[in-house]
Amino acid sequence: MTCSFIRLLSLKKYSISILFFSGLLVSFPALASTTDISTKSFSKQVEMANEAKISKELLLLITQDALEDRLESQQASCLLAKLIAAQREGLPLNVFEEKVIEGRAKGVSASRICSAVNAMLVEMQFSKQLLHELTGKAPDKSIIKNMVEVSAQGISRAQQTAFVTAYASRSLKSIVEGLKLYALLKQAGVSFNELQGFMRLVMKDDATLMRWKEVTQLFSIVIATGVDPDDFITKASSAVEAGILPNAFARNFALQPRSLGVTERNSEIN
Repeated sequence: MTCSFIRLLSLKKYSISILFFSGLLVSFPALASTTDISTKSFSKQVEMANEAKISKELLLLITQDALEDRLESQQASCLLAKLIAAQREGLPLNVFEEKVIEGRAKGVSASRICSAVNAMLVEMQFSKQLLHELTGKAPDKSIIKNMVEVSAQGISRAQQTAFVTAYASRSLKSIVEGLKLYALLKQAGVSFNELQGFMRLVMKDDATLMRWKEVTQLFSIVIATGVDPDDFITKASSAVEAGILPNAFARNFALQPRSLGVTERNSEIN
């Protein structure tokens, strides 16, 4: 009966109500090894996840794994709890859903997935609060997602806080784009003082930031020839101050002008 039911569930995964899952979870034999409390807890979590509009596909995946004993109800409840929390916090839910689906597809243990999802949840909560408190602007989901991607590049919370504080008057998109550039150059070995000076120049307006945000591509090419990172940034800072465009700046290193993925004319970050 169990196998037949699961096959039917799979065939109708987009039409079977999640509330129907909840009713089954209380009494389904596959969960007989769990306590009444944990079973009811998972059943409630499924209902809450459905109300929070967690994807039906992911709910089906987690529910089937629990029914087939690939997940303990406590582990399944943990995953659902994190997804529900992300939705309630106004965070980009699809990022969390993709993390869970990817982890299950790769056979990663539920406890490790839950830990990874929780770490992501904490980082996004920090980024959201940081941007809102220091700029007075409410970040949307794409901004929060990009901030977390920046933190994954090795930028500490203290460094994020200092950067956002310094450029709090700028748009949230400009702050995130600038922080991305800062993170990449820092990771590449540019010293603190040189990097701070360069960022002050490129963050003066959106047009300058848009021109120079892709300078990391030129940086990688030049550094591979043996040029010191700080020497490169010193010359780049001089070029920014002089109003020299990145393609023209490339000639300082005997490179052919190349597109850095930005327009040559003034532009704004929308």
